[in-house]
Amino acid sequence: MKDLIKNEIIKMFYRKKILIGLAVILIFSVVGVWGTIAIIKATSPENEIKITQQKIANLKKERMKTKDPIKKQKIDEQILQSQAYIDNLKISMKSTDWKKDVKNQLDKLKKSMKEATDLSLLDSKEYYREQILEYEYCLKKNIKPYTLWQINNWTVMNIFLGLIIFLLPFIVFIFASDIMSNEISQKTISLLVTRPISRFKIALSKFISATIVCSALVIISEILVFIITGLLYGFIDLKYPITVGTRYRKHGLELIPIYGSTYIVPFGKFLIYALLLQLLIITACCALSFFISTISKSNSTANTLSFLIVYGIYFVVSPISQVVSKLNFLKAFLLYTYLNPLDILENNIATNVMVSIMTPFVSILILFGYIVVFLSGALKIFNKKDLLV
Repeated sequence: MKDLIKNEIIKMFYRKKILIGLAVILIFSVVGVWGTIAIIKATSPENEIKITQQKIANLKKERMKTKDPIKKQKIDEQILQSQAYIDNLKISMKSTDWKKDVKNQLDKLKKSMKEATDLSLLDSKEYYREQILEYEYCLKKNIKPYTLWQINNWTVMNIFLGLIIFLLPFIVFIFASDIMSNEISQKTISLLVTRPISRFKIALSKFISATIVCSALVIISEILVFIITGLLYGFIDLKYPITVGTRYRKHGLELIPIYGSTYIVPFGKFLIYALLLQLLIITACCALSFFISTISKSNSTANTLSFLIVYGIYFVVSPISQVVSKLNFLKAFLLYTYLNPLDILENNIATNVMVSIMTPFVSILILFGYIVVFLSGALKIFNKKDLLV
């Protein structure tokens, strides 16, 4: 089995597609990091104040036009939140004593938490508690809180990972979508199955080799971006608090965070969890791509089906669900929804698909489900496929 996997990996690196994949990753990494830094610089306090002031002006115009009292209440909440954000920005620009600022911010947050109605996400007790947890942890560990406009390896990676999820299936398809269909169409697979090796081992070795190559290329590129941006702009403290695991309950058409569900994970541990999840996500993408490659008779069919299933279906369902909010739950069944490991850990998936039972554990189960269903399906089909014709 080891020799089969080794041979498959060597074969993959002799294919022209490997150069295309490497070029795509390199170009995207350079452009992605450059774009990410530009985005962070655009969120400087001065720019944020201008943007938020314009947002408040637009909200006030919208409030004057609406007659719905519930909608007016929500707009008032957004205006208050936006104004508080501006006030905090102005204070942070002038202040030099970060501990004093954090303590003042904690007092405001605790007061807001007591007054929270728990009728909307932005006015929920857990929304304020999450921020309180982070600030209290920073004070306890003597870590200065980071701001959105500070450039370091984590603020860059946070946005970069959000960008790379669009590219991830594309990278996997380059290497895995024709790993089986290519050999079937060229009849080379018929020579392989005549050897004294079980079809199960042949198919599994191809899947494992594709997963290893895809995982190595994606994760190594992410680690390099993390290290290089750290050397250029500074490394985040491994003890820095990251809030994760927020659970939700249904309230009308909204999801409200459950009080006490959010907890703190040190950045070092969070990073390990994210990398492990990234491996799981890549494996799920490879399983889907491998299944499509097994049922396809040509490379073009395998590539087309792969893109349609991951990208096409999502970008059809997503706009429909925005118009018909009751259909948001359909996104819970699509692989594209789970491509960002940070969204899984922070449970942003729940608010994306508007399903209250969604948790990081449920998201992980769904990814495992993709792997089991599509890998077992591919192995079963390959075992019964007539390859000697």
